[in-house]
Amino acid sequence: MSTTIYYFSGTGNSLAVARELAECLQAEFISIVSVVSKDGIVTDSDQIGIVFPVYNHRIPFIVKRFAEKLREIGSKYVFAVCTYGDSPCISLEYLSGIIHKAGGNLAFGIGIKMPYNYILPSKGISGLFRPFVMKEISAQELDRLISGSREKLEMICAAVKSNRVGSVEVEHRGIEHAVDFLNLRETLQKSVWLKIGGFRGKTDLSYIECVQLMDHSFFSTDQCIRCGGCVRVCPTNNITMTDSGPRWNHRCEQCFACLQWCPKQAIQFGAGTDGGKRYHHPDVTLSDMFAQKNK
Repeated sequence: MSTTIYYFSGTGNSLAVARELAECLQAEFISIVSVVSKDGIVTDSDQIGIVFPVYNHRIPFIVKRFAEKLREIGSKYVFAVCTYGDSPCISLEYLSGIIHKAGGNLAFGIGIKMPYNYILPSKGISGLFRPFVMKEISAQELDRLISGSREKLEMICAAVKSNRVGSVEVEHRGIEHAVDFLNLRETLQKSVWLKIGGFRGKTDLSYIECVQLMDHSFFSTDQCIRCGGCVRVCPTNNITMTDSGPRWNHRCEQCFACLQWCPKQAIQFGAGTDGGKRYHHPDVTLSDMFAQKNK
């Protein structure tokens, strides 16, 4: 059996998982960023693995675009692994639906809990002034999560080698489907997240598409040395370096790669990230992230 692993990653969690799977399965290792612009995505491999982070309880917009471009997958063994800091929610179920529309079937989908690397509401009175902050975890918790991910990867690798067919992991299905039934994503959630992202205008983009506009809250401080790392690490080429610092061009994925990888912690998102501890997977380097665009 030949296998291809496709992955998308902003802070390295999904990259590390995909890389370990590729090594275990002796698989080809390809970033979604490097192929998503194609009209159609075809592979000669017998097995296809998709590794991605959970964003807003679903899949990243770029992963949706990638999955919709998959071709000739009817006879393929397709599996998916999501990395999450809170819950896999219905991300794998959502991806399964896209795979089905493309003519294939998701053999199984499973989540791996990893360090949380996005913003979250601040607690206490200080939260009134710094509403969203970076979550920080201890070194012990980081080690526990990384060790747990490797144990789960062994199980996933064994399942793929035996062409095992199983279930798609889902959490909070009832709540998530109720949200869809009431169209709350396109009304309440969309308006709230656009406001958090600094966008004050109106848009006809759908909830998952409007993530591109949520880069209005990014800015750089005087600590910026204009090294260009944020430009190179951005998976969607959304950042341009100017004389006054980075400029975001509204093709965002909210992967937070620019913020988390800035060597001077000069990039901020809103009022609450300045001084917050940055995170990236301990086994992933900035060079690994740069390479996403090329392989």
